[in-house]
Amino acid sequence: MPTKKIDPINLTQCEDWEGNNIAFKCPHCDKVFIISEIVHKGERECPNCGKSSGKVKGGRKSGGNASLEW
Repeated sequence: MPTKKIDPINLTQCEDWEGNNIAFKCPHCDKVFIISEIVHKGERECPNCGKSSGKVKGGRKSGGNASLEW
């Protein structure tokens, strides 16, 4: 399964990271979805197709990490 680690300094046009919340665009269906470390316990599948999964731990400015798998 391909994985993309998100660079907190160089977010793409299809990514956003604020606090411990991150938003991705699913590479399969183009649905934008949010993952929250608190609400989703840091991991969530695409709510539209389920073919990708995002993860976030910690904040963008505090040394956290995030990734997208598909």
